[in-house]
Amino acid sequence: MLIRSEKYWFLFVLFALTIFAAASAASAADSLFGFSEGYKGVSKTRPAPSDVLKVKPWGVSSQLGGLSSLNPATWGLNCFLPGPAKGQFLLAPEILFGRFQGEARRGATMTGLERPHVDFDDNLGFSKGGHTFWSINALYQIMPRLALTYSYMPMSMETTGTSVTGFQFGGQAFTAGARLRSKFERYMHRAGLSFNVSRRSNATTSLFAQWLYLQDKLSIRDTVGTSPGVTWNDDKNLALLGIRFDKCLRNFRGNTLALNMVGGVAFLDDSMGYEAEAGLSYLIPIKTGRFGFVKGGYKYSHLKKESDLEMLGTTLDGAFLQAGFLF
Repeated sequence: MLIRSEKYWFLFVLFALTIFAAASAASAADSLFGFSEGYKGVSKTRPAPSDVLKVKPWGVSSQLGGLSSLNPATWGLNCFLPGPAKGQFLLAPEILFGRFQGEARRGATMTGLERPHVDFDDNLGFSKGGHTFWSINALYQIMPRLALTYSYMPMSMETTGTSVTGFQFGGQAFTAGARLRSKFERYMHRAGLSFNVSRRSNATTSLFAQWLYLQDKLSIRDTVGTSPGVTWNDDKNLALLGIRFDKCLRNFRGNTLALNMVGGVAFLDDSMGYEAEAGLSYLIPIKTGRFGFVKGGYKYSHLKKESDLEMLGTTLDGAFLQAGFLF
């Protein structure tokens, strides 16, 4: 297991160093050709009608209406996507209206009728839906194509429920019908690098490498019995690699509607997970190079840690709303 972890860490460090080296080379190239100021110096004026290339739909596309507007020949001339320039910050609080599911196992299996793991819904009474979580996201553009990123998300859920079936957890057996008081807490920190591998006036594609630190705590107590209950603290250090794509859809008198898509994979510390996100953002210029924005969409994430004596699997998904500033 140690050899496998060292191999994953080596790949993660190699990926991060590759991003940094590519960013340094791209920064030198940008400076050489006069692009070191990122998007700050780009004018938001609309091109003259004679400069706009028109593509008339034909064949099947003529029957699909608005889909013909996705022709790549019209990109760039009609749509501009603002982005952070060197030295700029992005700060964005977020609210997630999500569903949460989980299951856990801890300790050796005992002889009996109880199953060796606990389900957060059936055994502990946690509701799958109706949760609201908040987070904060930050970015600092240290080079024209390289940025530092950080996000923090706390989660806390507490409930009292009746277990549908018996189960074992932490060396204790809980019988079916037991009245249980349970609490699950998670504090998630993410920090890393993001590199724009492709940056055009109307779209960007970025790779990111992040360190993911999770602090999980699960407490279970029988409200009727005299047992003190069980508390499990589990900290995890993971590597997260992913890709992000942003595409301008339309400009409205200086404002910008854009498509945002993110996908990533997490690993290390006996854990594997993945995440996906799709959303739309609307950017509003405040003054030259500075923007306020709102963003909404849907995100899904799954993470599972499993070893011989322990297992914790969680799934979080739902709609989110984000608002922030690029300054």
